[in-house]
Amino acid sequence: MSQWYQMDFPDPSSEPARMLYCYHDTVLVIVMMVLFGVGWFLILVLVAPFMKGLVNRDITNSDKLEVAWTLLPSFFLVAIGSSSLLNLYEMEVGDNVGYNVSVTGHQWYWEYNYILDLDKSTKDSDYIYFSLMKDYCMN
Repeated sequence: MSQWYQMDFPDPSSEPARMLYCYHDTVLVIVMMVLFGVGWFLILVLVAPFMKGLVNRDITNSDKLEVAWTLLPSFFLVAIGSSSLLNLYEMEVGDNVGYNVSVTGHQWYWEYNYILDLDKSTKDSDYIYFSLMKDYCMN
């Protein structure tokens, strides 16, 4: 059970939740790799004037470096995008779903519709609340 002060996700209780947990960790690793790569190049450029031109010679006219920093981000984006689309598809399909909630954001308020019946008819949230309260009071 997770508490409000914990800094981690709660234990996943479904397959899509587990996939989203793994997706979060993967994106976090990729973001850290990009952060360290950009930081390394930033330090390299900032230290270059003190190296008496040794670093500039390797960076300025390097075709291999230009191809690498053009293609490498595209590979990262394809990897992140494909796993994100897979997660989105798995969340949309969903087996053994107990109920669905449709949430629509308007300019000044939110609208909630709960789909509970087998014939997929949409119920208003007030109707569901009062019917549940009625059943509770009768018991």
